[in-house]
Amino acid sequence: MCDRLSSKAQQILYSRRNSNPGMKTRCKFTLSWLLMLSVTGLTQSAAGGSVSSYYADIDVAGWQTDSSVFECRLMQQIPGLGQAVFYHQAGAALSFYLQTPDTPMQAGRALLTSQPPVWRQELGVRDLGYVDVAISKRPVTLDAQRSRLLMAELERGMVPTLMRRAWFSDQESVHVGLSPVHFGGAYAEYHTCTASLLPVNFGQVERSTVFWQPNQRELNDEITAQLDDIVTYVEADPAVYGFEINGFTDGAGNPRENFELSRIRAFAVHQYLVDQGINEDMLNTRFFGSAPQFRIVEQERSAADRDRNRRVTIRLLRD
Repeated sequence: MCDRLSSKAQQILYSRRNSNPGMKTRCKFTLSWLLMLSVTGLTQSAAGGSVSSYYADIDVAGWQTDSSVFECRLMQQIPGLGQAVFYHQAGAALSFYLQTPDTPMQAGRALLTSQPPVWRQELGVRDLGYVDVAISKRPVTLDAQRSRLLMAELERGMVPTLMRRAWFSDQESVHVGLSPVHFGGAYAEYHTCTASLLPVNFGQVERSTVFWQPNQRELNDEITAQLDDIVTYVEADPAVYGFEINGFTDGAGNPRENFELSRIRAFAVHQYLVDQGINEDMLNTRFFGSAPQFRIVEQERSAADRDRNRRVTIRLLRD
């Protein structure tokens, strides 16, 4: 791998080796030293003062994936600190967070930069703005846009680096760097995982409500799309063992007719789930008509109030 270094990086390496003829130089060690020089030496001289750096040396740096249809993780262990994690849950947006039992950074705002390794100095340092730091086991959490930016920098072979004052001293800085070593292969696995995620997660379908138009008795496209997401999730999660389906109407009209209408709507949902392959033994379906104690809005004063009460609820039961 030594022949892949730029001429500038090789000059640094050979001048260091020539100054100490007894030094046994291995390419693996050299790349590690150069990468650490990029992240710690350059940032230390820029910021001044003492620096505590947390960074995965090339000997141990790598990325791991944890994949399922429910969630995807792309992770790097950072010695002495914890873990850097890109996390994408089904039905939710991508995020990034640092996981640590005890953060060395002060609460406040950390500078986020993207720094090149020594052998790619022509790329220069990029300022990526400031991010919030909290005193918690997840001191840094980034939204989808900033997370994708970090991924793009890692793909370029850059070193995204957080810089913040240490909690124990205003004269000492903490630098946390993400190594790009072996990122490409793990990122490809992660991308395969995200392409296979379910459209929803359990929290989004555990308690669902479908609403109905006045006198509506049959399912429409909006309702079936909602039920399809529930079916897709249940088919993938063997921990789901049951459904509770409850039908309700608004208070307009005859109570006896409302009771029957709530039954028709509840069993329309029931039958659709069965038709999609759900075991009927898993379904517990009930109906309550327009009984005031079951209304979302007990005293209906408008059409909007009645719209909220005309509903069928579906609750998933899960081990």
